[in-house]
Amino acid sequence: MLKVILLVTIIILFQGCATWSGVKQDSKQAWQATKDTTSEAYDGVKKSIHNATE
Repeated sequence: MLKVILLVTIIILFQGCATWSGVKQDSKQAWQATKDTTSEAYDGVKKSIHNATE
């Protein structure tokens, strides 16, 4: 019984680590996409304001 509990605990810990790595990678990709999109939006607004004030 003790071996089964230990085995289940180890499996859960390894799954948690794999999940944490996945979450970190996904959040990194999401942050990069947010930065790229924000940068594009900023440039677009800047051009629009420049064109409107010419």
